[in-house]
Amino acid sequence: MSSVGLLGPDPQRMAREVRLVASDLDGTLIGPDFRFRPRTQEALTSLEQAGIPIVFVTGRPSRWLHPLRDLHRLRESVAPRAGGREQTPIGAVICSNGALVYDMAGDTVLSSSTLGAPAALEAVARLRARFPGALFSAETLRGVAAEPRWLTRDRTRIRDARIGPLEQILEPDDRIVKLLSRLDGAVPEEFVEGVRAEVSDLVSVTHSVPREPLAELALPGLSKAEALAEHCAQRGISAHEVLAFGDMQNDLRMLQWAGYGYALRSGDPAVVAAVERTAPGFDDDGVAQVLEQLLAQRAAL
Repeated sequence: MSSVGLLGPDPQRMAREVRLVASDLDGTLIGPDFRFRPRTQEALTSLEQAGIPIVFVTGRPSRWLHPLRDLHRLRESVAPRAGGREQTPIGAVICSNGALVYDMAGDTVLSSSTLGAPAALEAVARLRARFPGALFSAETLRGVAAEPRWLTRDRTRIRDARIGPLEQILEPDDRIVKLLSRLDGAVPEEFVEGVRAEVSDLVSVTHSVPREPLAELALPGLSKAEALAEHCAQRGISAHEVLAFGDMQNDLRMLQWAGYGYALRSGDPAVVAAVERTAPGFDDDGVAQVLEQLLAQRAAL
């Protein structure tokens, strides 16, 4: 493969046009251990040193961004070895599939697009009727509300949660960032499609965790794509100037919106089939390979 093989038929145009990189985290930049691989760390640092910012666009809530905090600490620790050059801090992160824009530097929520409690509880009622064994949790602006059995399976470091049936612990004025529903033992794709069929008139429905029967519900029309498009518009960046990476259904619209959207070969086969460009899989440092080739091409211009 040539040095620009992953960049497509016109690598020079891509190298000239890209002004921003957007990427999913889990399964794309970090693995099951929730860590960045060394080659990926180096590629991200080189990208920003070349003047191209990266926006992390994740389904994770803002309280669960420790991999990015770890990456920031690593950058600070290696700054002297980088010739004293200041490392670019991690700033805004688009969280919860676009529901929150969070500023890591200031530890503040910059903007939010949330679901009201009445609509969330209506969705819960419908889903309990169709899936009697389903469990529920809600990420809200004032913290997590979760059912007791949910906590035994959650891996997101929930602390100080309100615990109980959602119908009892959600307050009328709660603003829901993301409503989660899980049905243990179900076929993931079938469960998510069933959820979508039942409540798509009330909420948006997506799926981001491979092999888990977990549906993620949020404000209608919300997705990573809409949040990223607004973030870019505020900075005068057009879709054709964005390079994006992802691997799951909640990334699909973002990958299709971006001028240069790459699905990782290790991701959801349906997403890979629906996106024009494919990067090598996570275990092959797919994102790093594309970024390395992009930077090499820019240097040759």
